[in-house]
Amino acid sequence: MIPLLAALPLSFAFATALLIPLHRESLAKYLFLTGAFVPWVIFLLNGEGSEVVGGWTRMGGIEVAIGVYSKWFILAELLLFSLAALYSVVYFGRKVKPLVLLLLIHTGLLGAFISRDLFNYYIYMEVASVSTFSLVAFPGSGEAKRAAYKYLMLSMISSYFFVFAVGLLYLKTGYLNLYLMSRVITQSKEVSAAVAIAFTSLLLKAGIFPLHSWLPDANSAAPTPLVILSGITVNVPLYGMMLLSTYLPLSVPFRTALTFIAFTSMLGGVAMALLQRDAKRLLAYSTVSQMGYALLGIGTGNVLGAVYYSFAHSIIKGGLFLSVGSLSDARGSRHLDAISYRGDAVIAASVIALSLAIGGVSPFVSALGKAELLRRLTWGRWLFYLVGVGTMAAFTRLNYWLSRGNGEEVDWIYRLLSTVPVFLAVGFGLYLHQGFDPTDAVTVGAGVLAFALFRLSGITDRDIRFELPVGRDVSINAALYALFLLLLLHIL
Repeated sequence: MIPLLAALPLSFAFATALLIPLHRESLAKYLFLTGAFVPWVIFLLNGEGSEVVGGWTRMGGIEVAIGVYSKWFILAELLLFSLAALYSVVYFGRKVKPLVLLLLIHTGLLGAFISRDLFNYYIYMEVASVSTFSLVAFPGSGEAKRAAYKYLMLSMISSYFFVFAVGLLYLKTGYLNLYLMSRVITQSKEVSAAVAIAFTSLLLKAGIFPLHSWLPDANSAAPTPLVILSGITVNVPLYGMMLLSTYLPLSVPFRTALTFIAFTSMLGGVAMALLQRDAKRLLAYSTVSQMGYALLGIGTGNVLGAVYYSFAHSIIKGGLFLSVGSLSDARGSRHLDAISYRGDAVIAASVIALSLAIGGVSPFVSALGKAELLRRLTWGRWLFYLVGVGTMAAFTRLNYWLSRGNGEEVDWIYRLLSTVPVFLAVGFGLYLHQGFDPTDAVTVGAGVLAFALFRLSGITDRDIRFELPVGRDVSINAALYALFLLLLLHIL
């Protein structure tokens, strides 16, 4: 039954698309919601385990699985996509095409998380990516089209190299199945090159600094229901890196390099978040930082810590994009001094609670991920805490501006959906037995103080954006990708 996790939403995507030529668009939202929620049944009926599609042997068939790690990614996807689906049927009204694209993203994400061979993982990742490009461009504005084009071009470059890496691994092992590959693989220059190429490609797709530039543009331009872009879509390449680090040999210097890159993304993302006046770009740069946390788990060999942190980030960041996006849509602006949650206690409470949660404050589930990562961290602990203070400073800034001015009335369904991630973040935190940590108060206090000092210095009054013609922008980032790849190849 595991393959049905991806097959069912794909079927409903085709069925929903057929309503357009049949002129039955009024039925679209019902088919869409069914396709969005039916994978829950398959997930709840299946425990951990694997199967080969069609009853073939593992050597000749396609293996899919719900594993100890992947179940958390699947659960996060189902939770966040369910919220996005309910938001979308109100947001898009009678428009059918975005609902079809969302179901295709649903298919790609779930398919990638159950894949146990590199080729099918790649196919599902691309299904999700191509559908996401289209939805980013859906608003039709010049900004949205530029962001979608940049995301498309950079993602395609990384995809081509990823397929090349998969081909190298197949050439050396004769398998695409990761388990079979791990049993016969031996260290060689070709294998090392394939690992470096695959990781570089996935680092770009995950929005890791400095290969991140597509992420703030895409997140800020995308319609609000695309909360899955920052909440879940970036987890697919992260999950791919977890698979590679679990089944393939990674040298100590390579893991050290990944740890260094992780810290760079953590620091770079939070620094840029502090310098944004666009609310959605602030949240997007925070995602760059949060993906650094998850990569830190892979670099230090702490996959469980990366899984817990990614799960927490999906719920919390999805909730923040829903809440802040609702305010932005109501006002018709993303600028921090133009939107406000004053007068809306529900949205205000959600944003404040989720701002604490993204900083890893207990008892939110993010505290568990933070604690797990710290357990295996042998160096750079002060950097870890410094990023935590910076994160709290960035979200203090967000709440400072949102508490000013006059708010707009937000639809009740948006208000209701924005509260669900708060309860999920607290509920999972308590369920996983993460207690209160007194040092969290120090982190929050230091973050508030840091924001006050930045505010007095005038640093946070700036709005830093790098505007280049889109062709030149893509070329520069493609060159940066090539340099980054050469660096990892040199390390190996």
